[in-house]
Amino acid sequence: MFKLVCGAGNEDAESVKRLVYIYAKAGAELFDISARKEILDAAKEGQKLSNREDLNFCVSIGIKGDPHIKKAKICESNCIKCGNCIRVCPNDAVLSSIIIDEKRCIGCSACMKKCPAGAIRMVEKDVNYREILPYMVKNGVDFLELHIMGHDKTDLDNKWRVINECAPKFASICIDRENFGNREVLERIKNMIKDRKPYTTIIQADGIPMSGSDDSYKTTLQAVAMAEIVQNAELPVYIMISGGTNSKTAELAKMCGINYWGIAVGSWARKIVKKYTSLPDFWENENVQKEAIQIAKELVRACE
Repeated sequence: MFKLVCGAGNEDAESVKRLVYIYAKAGAELFDISARKEILDAAKEGQKLSNREDLNFCVSIGIKGDPHIKKAKICESNCIKCGNCIRVCPNDAVLSSIIIDEKRCIGCSACMKKCPAGAIRMVEKDVNYREILPYMVKNGVDFLELHIMGHDKTDLDNKWRVINECAPKFASICIDRENFGNREVLERIKNMIKDRKPYTTIIQADGIPMSGSDDSYKTTLQAVAMAEIVQNAELPVYIMISGGTNSKTAELAKMCGINYWGIAVGSWARKIVKKYTSLPDFWENENVQKEAIQIAKELVRACE
């Protein structure tokens, strides 16, 4: 299964609509979107335009401390207007040296890391998950995903409880090793799935979140390594490889004997069609659409 990650923090409805359309036409089956009503509506518009009725949608939320629920903020008084933030933003969220389009910001922190003046900080922006998650399930979302790259166990327990109460077809746990060792990663997973039926949980093994900047084996190495850790634990779950994924992921995973259920691609998948999705005449220009779909199709096939 190919999962297109539009971005848990991506609240740009038009961008999501175009991404869903392109990758649906290219053969993708599952789409990860922000937990916003207007984003689900946009995704369904993209689905309708693609003439695909067999798509699945996954809505993602994160616990406190997780990068996926953070937005960049610029302190104007500290900004030296070097333009680094504008150049490195993968989602065109930095409109000027002092203005960030919050809807486009996906929380990757690339701008903060490149700011020589320390003028940028990441601020958490959570959602009313008790309201939005039941709404999503009632409106056709079969996958609910919790990003747990944080240390707030109370927030984790509360959000995981609500996800289970919503009874989606699949509950997904997205975790990496940046803040935890292998043992703690597995302990968290085991504790979260202990009361769930076998194979109703997906473990999205995130190598390095939001790191798919190129198409190399090195970039996807940690994603495959993370999947191997989960596989070796022999848990009754499905494995989704993520975090630095690209067209080399499936090949490397097969070489390493990983029995993955699917591959989720975000940064790289969005990057390779960005020059098309950013065009103002995208919907009027059939040649632009065809080129974008062909490029996306090659990536989807590579991830089979």
